[in-house]
Amino acid sequence: MSAVTWLAIAGGAVAPGLMAFGLFVWADAWTYSPLALNAFKCALGSSLFGLVVLIFYRRPMPERVVLWLAFSSLLGIVIADTLWLAALQILGARRMIAIDALKPFVAAFMGYFLLGDAVPWLGYLGVVVCALGVYLLNVESAEKKEADEDAVEADDVAVEEATEPPYLRGYAYATVNVVLDVYAATITVAERGPLSSAEVNLLRFGLAAVLLILVWVLREGRRKSDAKPMARRDWLRVALGVVFVTFLTPLITVWTMFVLPLAVAVTLWSLTPLWALPVSVYFGQKVSSRAGAGALLATGGVVMLAVAVT
Repeated sequence: MSAVTWLAIAGGAVAPGLMAFGLFVWADAWTYSPLALNAFKCALGSSLFGLVVLIFYRRPMPERVVLWLAFSSLLGIVIADTLWLAALQILGARRMIAIDALKPFVAAFMGYFLLGDAVPWLGYLGVVVCALGVYLLNVESAEKKEADEDAVEADDVAVEEATEPPYLRGYAYATVNVVLDVYAATITVAERGPLSSAEVNLLRFGLAAVLLILVWVLREGRRKSDAKPMARRDWLRVALGVVFVTFLTPLITVWTMFVLPLAVAVTLWSLTPLWALPVSVYFGQKVSSRAGAGALLATGGVVMLAVAVT
């Protein structure tokens, strides 16, 4: 196996750790709406990618590639992420985790039929094992979060039977999110042409930033916000988090798609809960046997994937 493949596997496994660190950095610092956060991080991330492209890649971009990547951005960042947020509000974290766990399998299907990826049987087994481990880690995290949220007065959580969330619509949103997200990644791999990861991310996040800012102006820009103003330190925390979450992480993960089979790359992206585990231990949280088993399975799955593509 070439050194580039080894580097892609290592980068794909480490990138979720960068995301986990970024999310930890900006935790509780953002006080405005999720739409505003999405617009801010896309704008800042695309600016950083633009700086990289300006320094290292001063060349024209093929019009056909630009159009395909714009379409990929519309599907994967604007529509899919919006559906994900809507589904999360309806289903809650634990139900969303079950649907999100399907992404590696959808990637294996689309990678095989649309990109011609051929992964040995050990690689597909690694996808299953790793996805199961990540699922256990995610469920553990979601249950802890829900336990914290349940510590409220009974009057705040009492609802009538008729007001239960429309779960069917939530599952539809979540399923479409999975399909669009993976299909957008497939388009990116198939139609990127000669462009680098930085150029691809500049186009995708740049278009997403423009559309999200436009939506924010139309929906929230003229309304007076009740959110608490953010201090300069909070803005710096969020900006630093964006550097890790929306710049360094996609810079690496998009490149891994160009080197590894799509199923392997997408499976490696899902390892954020594995990296979040030592952070929890650092802050004194106990690791349950289920979380420990999930960590072992996820790590074993990564080893299987590495062996399969060597």
